[in-house]
Amino acid sequence: MEKGFTLIEFLIVIGIIVVLSTFAIPAWDRFMEINRFNSDIMAVEYTINRAKITAMSKTTNVGICVDSNDTRILIYDVGFPRGENPCSGTLLFATVPRGVNTRISSTGSVIFDPRGFDILLGGTVCIYNTELNTFYRIIISRGAQRVEKGEGQC
Repeated sequence: MEKGFTLIEFLIVIGIIVVLSTFAIPAWDRFMEINRFNSDIMAVEYTINRAKITAMSKTTNVGICVDSNDTRILIYDVGFPRGENPCSGTLLFATVPRGVNTRISSTGSVIFDPRGFDILLGGTVCIYNTELNTFYRIIISRGAQRVEKGEGQC
C-alpha cells in the first residue's frame, strides 16, 4: 500500500483553496476598512474629550477645528478672550485618521471654556467613510455631546 496523495486529490484541494480565497479576500478588505473607520471614530471622540479636559486643566479656552483638506482635527489653545474663531492661537495637538477613505468635516464652531462647556451655540464634527458610505456625527452643545450614525454623507 502506497502512502501519499494522488494528483487528483492534490488538484481538488488546490481548487477548494482557490474558491474559498475568492470570497475571503474581498471580505477581509471590507473587515479591515470597517476596523480602520471604527478606530478613526474612537480617535476623534477621544480628541474632543481631550480638548474639553485640556480646557479645564489649563483653565483656558480650547477650540476644535477641522483643516481645509478634511483630513485631520486640530485642537488650539485660543486663550482667554471669548472669540468666534476656534482655529486661532497655539496648536496643542492634532488627530489624523488612519483610513485613507475617512474624511472629517465640521459645522459651527466649538470652543470649550475652563468649565468644559461650549462657549458658542455648538457645532458638529462628522466622520465620513467614502468606501463604506457611512457617517458618524458628534453633536456638541453647550453642556453635552450626542452622536448620530447613519448611511450617506454628513
